[in-house]
Amino acid sequence: MTTNEALPQREQPRRTTQDRIRRAQIAEAAGGFDGLMPVDWIRDSGASVSQTLALWDQGQLAELPAGKGWDVVRMDRSRGWRTVTALRTADVTIGPVLHTEAYVEVLVPLGSAAGWDQDGASVVAEGELLQVPPPAVVVPHTLRARSWIVPPGRTLTDGMALYEAFASAGASMAMDGTR
Repeated sequence: MTTNEALPQREQPRRTTQDRIRRAQIAEAAGGFDGLMPVDWIRDSGASVSQTLALWDQGQLAELPAGKGWDVVRMDRSRGWRTVTALRTADVTIGPVLHTEAYVEVLVPLGSAAGWDQDGASVVAEGELLQVPPPAVVVPHTLRARSWIVPPGRTLTDGMALYEAFASAGASMAMDGTR
């Protein structure tokens, strides 16, 4: 018997959805951290943190509007994965990156993707709703065919660094003969 087995085990209280909503409301009022994950990116989008967390708690995707607290650059999956690899290789701090059936979507600071002019990617229109899983759903796990390559944290990907990595990924794919 180990020392831990000899100690009385305290049963962890089971948190209900209402408990999580109350915690989220407190976190929202306190400026965006619920003790487990940053939630300011949710609040910055204009969405309700408590409603978002409640949907996630029920195993659903939450809908967050783009273009209010951050912009989203959407690219096809294969080039998107190469772009993330290029960012990592360049040792760039990467913010949230969402993986869907058809796209890779990268959250960047508001306005930093305004001049995006590269074929194969677009800036998501202001107000368009992104369906996002909880931050714990990271590739290879999915929720309704969506997952995070890089889960939300306290930073966003630099728009210029993303632009350069996307161009690099395109050049790399052209050299490989892939598309």
